[in-house]
Amino acid sequence: MSATQGARTAPLLILALGVVAIAHGSIFVRLAKAGPLAIAAWRLTLASAVVIPLALFFDRRAFSSLDGRLLAAIAGAGLLLAGHFATWITSLSYTSIANSVVLVATVPVWVGIIGVVTGALRLSRAMWIAISLSVAGSAVIGWGSARLGAGTLRGDLLAVAGAICMGGYLLLAQRIQRRLPFLAFVAVIYATAAAFLWIAAIASGARLSGFAPSTWWALAGIALVSQVIGHSSYNWSLRHLNPDLVAVTLLGEPMLAALLGLLFFAEPIPAMTLAGGALVLLAVLIATRASRQPAAAPAASSATRATHGSPAAARESLHRRAARARRP
Repeated sequence: MSATQGARTAPLLILALGVVAIAHGSIFVRLAKAGPLAIAAWRLTLASAVVIPLALFFDRRAFSSLDGRLLAAIAGAGLLLAGHFATWITSLSYTSIANSVVLVATVPVWVGIIGVVTGALRLSRAMWIAISLSVAGSAVIGWGSARLGAGTLRGDLLAVAGAICMGGYLLLAQRIQRRLPFLAFVAVIYATAAAFLWIAAIASGARLSGFAPSTWWALAGIALVSQVIGHSSYNWSLRHLNPDLVAVTLLGEPMLAALLGLLFFAEPIPAMTLAGGALVLLAVLIATRASRQPAAAPAASSATRATHGSPAAARESLHRRAARARRP
């Protein structure tokens, strides 16, 4: 394997690790006997307690570059991340693990929609095919595993809201990471999201302490495994991969989460879930292959075209440069 191939493979491996870690998130949520906002708040708080000391030790100087514009972007990203966890974790109180993780996995749809609307992304044809397959696979899984009833519908809508929030977060997070090193970025984002979640939890009157030891262990698991390892892997991958690829690869999570739900809680996996999962995995494969294709060379600028458009123009350009070189 060449150095270039290794540099490209490493982010994909880290992203795969993130898929495995985040797939355990729904399991930890079910094990924690606490309210959704309390789980979300403690998840980001405990994760912040891990990454903030590391950021202060390795990236202390980066915090001096936080200007007003960057702080506004951080606040927006933190709010979107808080919204994602608040809505998705709440959805698990109303619908099944398989249904929730499938619907929240529609993130690539919203990345594409938001990215195209805002002009942040230009998706390749292959990536659009991958997104279409991912949507089809998610629809098949959701159709086969959804339960009827107003409560289930509420959970489904909350999961979709979580996907929308994550789609906006992925696009905004990539912009912020261009100005902040990785540890500083996750520290400020996790802390900001935690602050928003604490405000929401306190305002709603949620119980935030006095939990059983098993719940504290579950909260520690979701913070360390799903957040610090899982979401930090995604955030690191955003520095090296396109956000649409990261979003599509998130679709590897529903199948694994459904399997874990079967293992831990005996939640059955219908044949429709398996069929839809095949489409999801195909979408991930296509997205990965598309992202590995080298980008097309940028179009020549008007000045370059003017210089190289004809031999006469080239000679004139050389004469001008020689004249400038002779000036004292």
